[in-house]
Amino acid sequence: MSDWTDITAAAMGEALGFMQADSVTYAGVTVVCVASEKTSDILAAGGFEQHFAGFVRVAKAGFPVPVKGAKLSVNGTERRITSWDEDPVSWKIYLEDVTR
Repeated sequence: MSDWTDITAAAMGEALGFMQADSVTYAGVTVVCVASEKTSDILAAGGFEQHFAGFVRVAKAGFPVPVKGAKLSVNGTERRITSWDEDPVSWKIYLEDVTR
């Protein structure tokens, strides 16, 4: 099974290399990632305010285990970790704006 995990991790690294336009920095480690960053307007007193919700997908190899509430940087913008999902080769880390 570890051969399969190694091969899959290598394939994901290759795929990220083709798709990468984003980077994430967490706990002093910077890696390429696939990021989805979305904002939406939420009704608030006196008008609307923007709400950020997004995620990054990163390979597990060499990346620290995410910690809920910790901050990381996506393309130079600071975000907070709200939760994450994992599979054998990657993390999908859900983020929010640090001001929320």
